[in-house]
This record gives sequence, structure tokens and C-alpha cells, in this order.
Amino acid sequence: MSAADAFQTALEVGAAAPSQSPLSLTEIAYRRLEEAIVTLSLRPGAFLTEAQLIDLVGVGRTPVREALIRLAQQGLVEVLPRKGLAVADVNAIEIMAALDAREVLERLVASEAAKRAGPSDRIVILDKARAMRAAADRGDANAFMRLDKELDTAVATAARSPYATRALEPLQALIRRAWFYFERNDDLIPSGNFHMALAHAIASADPPSAMAASDALMVHLREGLLATLGRD
Repeated sequence: MSAADAFQTALEVGAAAPSQSPLSLTEIAYRRLEEAIVTLSLRPGAFLTEAQLIDLVGVGRTPVREALIRLAQQGLVEVLPRKGLAVADVNAIEIMAALDAREVLERLVASEAAKRAGPSDRIVILDKARAMRAAADRGDANAFMRLDKELDTAVATAARSPYATRALEPLQALIRRAWFYFERNDDLIPSGNFHMALAHAIASADPPSAMAASDALMVHLREGLLATLGRD
């Protein structure tokens, strides 16, 4: 399958997912491109022109350009003036550095979510975690990672800490991409269990337990990636 075909498949799957509210064209372009990069439908090092991306994403030039600015700021693409863009390579050192920063921010956001979440927030967080575990049981990595992003968004919404959550978003994307890159499919069920523990702690309005569950998840991610790197 060509990169274009794989990307189109990712778009079709994403388009089928239910939406809670209407999205701007820029947000649609961003989500579709980010998912394609994270899931490796657009491979590390791939070179694409702006015109190709407009055709693939199915929205206009301005939303695609705005999405690319955001993706470049997050380190997922490199924009080459008058040439197009290159999908960023996966760098093990950068991944470990991202985990260091992510661990601190995730603990803060988990604690704030446990304190500030309303009843509907807690229901959504639990539902997303349960859906992740169901996807893990099916062995559906793409659904699992899409739900992982949705759970992150639900926790961020509950935390009501915009600066921390904006800083977290690119770090979360880098780690999801590393998960696909290093073929961590054997980690679906264990990871689903760690996310379920985090969701329960937040839903129970227990900040210390939420911080502990967040730390346990980050340790699990780190150990899994380090073990994978050690095999290469």
C-alpha cells in the first residue's frame, strides 16, 4: 500500500468516529494529519507537498497551512520553504526527554482533574478508559490510540489547566508515535489497565491516587520503550 493509500484509509476511519461538537476546518486538518503521522500512515522522513496534503486531507489551503504550523511547533513535521514538508524522524533521545517532561505535567493534570472534574467529566473519563480496554481486548491498536487521545482530551478538559494541557499535547503525540514505531502491540492490555486505574482515581475525586496512577503509567511507558530500544 502506498503512503497516499494508507493515509486515505486513516482519514476514512477518522471520519467515521463520532464528534461531540462541530470542528473547524483547521482542527479537522490537524487531527487527520496528526493521526496519520502518529500511526505511521505518513512514514518518518516522507516528503510531501502542500498540494498533496490538500488533496489528501480534503480541506482548503488555509486550514492545511494552519494545521502544519501547529504540527511543526510540535516537532512532527519540518516545513521546507517553497518545497513542501518532511515528516519528522523518530529519535530515541527526544522520546526519553519527552517522557521526562510529560511525567511532571501528567501528574499535575491528573491531580487537577481529580479535584475539578464535574460529574459529566468523570463519566466521560471512565467511558473512554473502558473503551480503550475493550479495544485492547480486540487487539485494535488504531482504535486504542484514538481513544487514548480522546481520554487525554477528556482529562485535560476536566483539569481546567490550559497551559499545562497545551504543553502536554505534543509530548503525548510523540509518545503515541513512538509506540507505533517500535511496534508495541503486545502492550495494549497492560497499558489499558494502567489507563483504567488512572480513570478510576480521577473519577473517584482522589488527587493523591490520581498522581500515583499517572506516575505508574509513565513508569510503564518508559520501561516498555527502554526494553524495546534495548533489543535494537
